[in-house]
Amino acid sequence: MYGTIRVLRNIIYAATAKGGNLGKLCAALGIHPSDLHDGDRKIAGVKPVMDLWDEVIAATGDQAFGLHMGLENKPSVLGLLGYLMQSCRTVDEAFSKILTYQQTVSGWISYNYLMGKEFELIFSVNPIWQQASPETARQALETAISGSLSYINIFTGQRVFPLRAELAYKSPVSRAEYEKILHCAVSFGAEQTKLIFAKEVAGMPLVSYDESLYMSFAEILKNKCAVTSTQSSFAEQVRRVIIQDFYGKIPSLQIIAAHMNLSERSLQRRLQQESESYRSLGATIKQELAFNLLKNTDATVLAISEVLGYTEPSAFHRAFKNWTQTSPVQKKRTLG
Repeated sequence: MYGTIRVLRNIIYAATAKGGNLGKLCAALGIHPSDLHDGDRKIAGVKPVMDLWDEVIAATGDQAFGLHMGLENKPSVLGLLGYLMQSCRTVDEAFSKILTYQQTVSGWISYNYLMGKEFELIFSVNPIWQQASPETARQALETAISGSLSYINIFTGQRVFPLRAELAYKSPVSRAEYEKILHCAVSFGAEQTKLIFAKEVAGMPLVSYDESLYMSFAEILKNKCAVTSTQSSFAEQVRRVIIQDFYGKIPSLQIIAAHMNLSERSLQRRLQQESESYRSLGATIKQELAFNLLKNTDATVLAISEVLGYTEPSAFHRAFKNWTQTSPVQKKRTLG
């Protein structure tokens, strides 16, 4: 998984404006200030992003930094994706583009939306990050939450607020601060993290709608994603989609095939051509996640087994033995 300089530099600039040291912030991310000009550069792994957020909080002393920063965000922080969103016809169409192209800006935070009696924007963070550093994961998630509210207000040219907000965690920040920023009632410990709007918000027209610009940006992004896809194997493409949708268990073959606009049979056949199978990919991903959590966190074996979707620690132990011929505790010692 990765983050792009395009998004991460926005965090750095915002922290610098609040007293952070540019050199220290860049060093935390493992880059030089001159690298900030390379917006498409990808920063792999969760540790550099965690270290950046730790430095941001240490430098600013703001426990609600992500929440505050997101409210100042403009769609342009998302690069071409932001411009494509601005040229869409309606709010829900704009957010549908995040679902399609979010991999161009970040692999750590995922967006979704649900249309029913209300319009729900749903936010989630990759479980590796959540387990490794819940506090820095919260900062990134809240940047996306308040940032999305900012985008809607810019898109529509109106002051639009949620009916309510539900957060799937507890926070050291007061409820009053959340309600001041989001202008709605906020609850904690929910099943999902979401902003819930009146259904009518989804169909609100965008003041910057432009069909010709939409076609241009859509074509550029489509080609960009196609180039990225052709540079990696099909199995790797499937792997990225699985990880993006992994929240406690490997998604079903049916779900991943639908995401990739393929039939289940076609997906399986193409994997077989590369001597892979959906089951083996899923097992490899779980193994990599387990190793990552053992190496980079202080999480207990019980906590790791829960993150990976095992109902009993004993089932995780058996799977781990099959992968490594050793126990999770013994493996953690060798990983250092």
